[in-house]
Amino acid sequence: MYKDYFGLKDTPFSIAPNPEYLYMSDQHREALGHLLYGIRGDGGFLLLTGEVGTGKTTVCRCLLQQVPEDVDTAFILNPKLTADEMLATICDELHINYPDDASIKVLVDRLNQFLLESYQADRRTVVIIDEAQNLSVDVLEQLRLLTNLETNERKLLQIVLLGQPELLTVLAKPELRQLSQRVTARFHLNALELNEVIEYIAHRLEIAGARGSLFPPKVIKRIYKITGGIPRLINLVCDRALLGTYVQNRLEVNIATVNKAAKETLGPPTADVSQWKSISIAASLIVLVGMGMYFSQIKTPNALPPNSTQTASNPFIASATSKTAAPITTNPKIEAFKIASQLSAENAIEVQPAEADEFNKQGNNNIGFVRQQMQVKPIQSMTELSGFTDESAAFTNLYLMWGTEVAINDANQACSVSEDFGMACYSNPGNLDDIANLNRPVLVNFEILGKPQHLLLTTIDSTTVTLAGADTEFYVGREEFLRYWDGQYILLWRLPPGYERPTVIGDRGETVAWLSDQLAFIEPQPKEKTTTLFDEDLQERVKRFQVSVGLLPDGRVGPQTWIHINSIQAQGVPLLNDPVYIGGPG
Repeated sequence: MYKDYFGLKDTPFSIAPNPEYLYMSDQHREALGHLLYGIRGDGGFLLLTGEVGTGKTTVCRCLLQQVPEDVDTAFILNPKLTADEMLATICDELHINYPDDASIKVLVDRLNQFLLESYQADRRTVVIIDEAQNLSVDVLEQLRLLTNLETNERKLLQIVLLGQPELLTVLAKPELRQLSQRVTARFHLNALELNEVIEYIAHRLEIAGARGSLFPPKVIKRIYKITGGIPRLINLVCDRALLGTYVQNRLEVNIATVNKAAKETLGPPTADVSQWKSISIAASLIVLVGMGMYFSQIKTPNALPPNSTQTASNPFIASATSKTAAPITTNPKIEAFKIASQLSAENAIEVQPAEADEFNKQGNNNIGFVRQQMQVKPIQSMTELSGFTDESAAFTNLYLMWGTEVAINDANQACSVSEDFGMACYSNPGNLDDIANLNRPVLVNFEILGKPQHLLLTTIDSTTVTLAGADTEFYVGREEFLRYWDGQYILLWRLPPGYERPTVIGDRGETVAWLSDQLAFIEPQPKEKTTTLFDEDLQERVKRFQVSVGLLPDGRVGPQTWIHINSIQAQGVPLLNDPVYIGGPG
């Protein structure tokens, strides 16, 4: 569905083992090299194991494309066969004729005759068995016996076993020690590391003809965390995420879409990657150590850009950055948290916040109320949260932050009454950077331990977020927050005069005139006469503004663009990191 939208010639993240899309990481290249070397060797068994979905079958199909012309191959996809069924299947793959009622002896004799004739014709024969961990001991023993046919120089049959790590356990059984001793090459495929996941996604997009990355680095980090670097899981999540991005009419995938895609394809968050893999103890340790190294090195990017004098040359960027970007280091509540976090997370502390005028000196201008004393509780886990009793109470407090006292008794009507106060609700899947860019407090809902939680997100720091409940502000790490958040949020924004729908080229009226006036204030024009027609000139000014505040420059003035326009002067608009009024119903 999304190929034409993104300009792709093919579906880049199909789970079909297409060798054209094989990303040759160092370990995949080495695995392929082991197999090719083994085929040219003296025979016996070759072994390729790996976690579920690491690309064993794809490597094998790539191998089949590179086998020399003098090699005959039999590829067995379904190994759950009896000994005689396995022999018959091998004969079928090698086009060896046999009677319908052939016994094991007849099948072995026909196969041995074929191998001798191939040897005399200077040809080799290779049998490749996928999902070999499902082979029974009897079948494995029969395969070993097939390799007994040999000359003074080499064995006449080579067998490649592809399997999950359980295959190693099977081959370690005492009754299979003779087979195990005949394995001439072994290789184990592990999950991809973070840098390999970045290259893997870029490689598949390039093969499919993508123009641009489509997956920002922070999104790829999230994909790596969700999938554990397993290529098949990466494909499932990326494919569904592209579909979700297409439905949202976006040009890049965001974290919220990835989270939703993972939930739809992999199941609930509690089903982590380990539940998708049956692995040996040794392989488990490798994966855990690799993930531990990743988490010890990952750094969360700042969500909010700091003010900088270097932006002054661009009037758009100077205005947007200096007036909409909430400070992330001077908020006294954050400083209090840094001290409090060194104490026991179970003990709440009382913090006296700065007065409202002190906050206003920092560029904040909340027109709601400031609680003189609020309880600040640093928490390590989202399970410690205590939010508003219901969503309507959270909405009531969100309105209070806009200086509007309205009793919301039904959350379903909370947005319908907003127009009475010249506002509207905006809800869209996104990530913390999206919220930071819009620079508004938002309402977020969670399902934690089976219990709904309703809170206001009021501060985004480089490492933490603040969630305001009925009488407490909770500070929690960003990574912990993202474990539970589904990317949905609701905020309030101020409507321009006469607004009914997104403003587009060709529109006329009061909303267009207001837009023209606001852009003239932001970017003074030689010709500052107000226009009531949304013409091409006004559309170009809109696009320049959208670029300056990090929006898609589509020239369409919808809620996000209006939110940024309102932020330029920010009069009567609560911004992130503003002091919070907590104490309404709930």
